[in-house]
Amino acid sequence: MTKYFTAITIIGITILINQASALKCWRCTSDATGAAFCNDPFETDLISEQQRRWSYVDCSFPPQAQLPYGSSSNMRPVCKKMKQVVQDKLVVSRACSWEDVNAPTDACLRQNTPSYIKTEFCETCTEDGCNGASQYGPTLLLLIIPAIIAKLLTL
Repeated sequence: MTKYFTAITIIGITILINQASALKCWRCTSDATGAAFCNDPFETDLISEQQRRWSYVDCSFPPQAQLPYGSSSNMRPVCKKMKQVVQDKLVVSRACSWEDVNAPTDACLRQNTPSYIKTEFCETCTEDGCNGASQYGPTLLLLIIPAIIAKLLTL
């Protein structure tokens, strides 16, 4: 029984470490050459290994231009997905961003844009890869594994 407890403890620690690691987001735009995977829906099977290395990025460090002086303590990294009509063409973009910790997930909809750009959808999220195809990934799998192990132990 101790072996099983140890295994479940290790899995729990792994989940906590995964949660504390740097936020990773997809960074791409559907109007770029060779970036059809960035469209909506997000097409992970169209992504080459090189595109994955360039497009799935660490968002831990903000560009200094994004943080107003003195406000970094209230800011957090987020993944952002936007759908905008730019000169009559729908463009889907996914990126890292920084926002106030109290901002609603759709606060980016209210940002000012030039008259030739109309934002139809904008949302931020705080889980790895959440601005891509699935909001559930390794973290969900790590949560399910202990439940399966616990169920097997009760049989």
